[in-house]
Amino acid sequence: MNTLSLRASDFEPGHRVAAFQDAVSSMCKLDITPADPETFQSHTEIGLLPTLMTGQTMHSACTVVRTPTLAAETGDNIMLHVPVKGAFSMHQRGGQDVVCGPGQIYVDPNEMPGIAEFGEGRTEVFYVSIPRGCLQSSARGLNAVMRDTAAMTPQWRLFLRYAQSLHAELRLLPPDQALQCAAHVQDLVVMALGAANERMEIARGRGVRAARLKAIRDDIEQHLTSTELSVDWMAARHGISQRYIRSLFAGEETTFRDYVAVRRLRLVHRMLTDPACSGLTVSEIAMSAGFGDLSWFNNCFRRTYGRTPSDIRAEALAVAFSRN
Repeated sequence: MNTLSLRASDFEPGHRVAAFQDAVSSMCKLDITPADPETFQSHTEIGLLPTLMTGQTMHSACTVVRTPTLAAETGDNIMLHVPVKGAFSMHQRGGQDVVCGPGQIYVDPNEMPGIAEFGEGRTEVFYVSIPRGCLQSSARGLNAVMRDTAAMTPQWRLFLRYAQSLHAELRLLPPDQALQCAAHVQDLVVMALGAANERMEIARGRGVRAARLKAIRDDIEQHLTSTELSVDWMAARHGISQRYIRSLFAGEETTFRDYVAVRRLRLVHRMLTDPACSGLTVSEIAMSAGFGDLSWFNNCFRRTYGRTPSDIRAEALAVAFSRN
């Protein structure tokens, strides 16, 4: 997996601060101004995955700014700032002036300009960046803490320890296992956000897996007729492994393929019994619902409804016409 290291001390002494500033602006979309250029120290270790970024940083006193121009270059991610040592102050557009120290977490919408101040001494912060779409099942809980600090609850501590462990081992993990661990981090964030808001599904006791499964089912409904719909396509969209998706549906005593087939069969059944669709052939209806293999479709339909599609259509249309 991709890991990056950025140290102020790696640059030539005569141009150290300017070169470091250019690197931070390019890589992190931030402007950084040391309080004392002569003694300034900074070290950042970054771990990169398609659906997750982790970072461990150390700064001496400095000001860090995300300008509107730099903010526009960032993705639609949520950055979680967790002070490990020391503290920082933060102000983002639309938020309040806050101070975040150990025992707290700051929730940062990356696309929002802001300014952070790191005080005297050594400040250490752990960061996790997650695509906003991966947290859609926790939208209410997320909005409640956006551009603000939250207390370090047991749920947030569990997230932090797991994310720090993943960060430490990232370069040694096979890609598929790293992606699976990234999904676990996302789930722990969902759980932590839900625990802060009783209205959330997770806080009502249905669990992280239930929230994840609901998000995938909702996505299936939105793309039910798409020929692209498959377990690998869905895994890529949600930033999780195919194995994890299969385990979610196995917990419901079904498979991803069978669940999609059932939803498509119900759509076909509705169309077959709708007089407005009487001009379409059974094959056309099946194809429009996303079935590519007509033989498999016919077998599934008979197994589910106990009759052929033509029989279901003939009976429903006869009833409809008899009423007119």
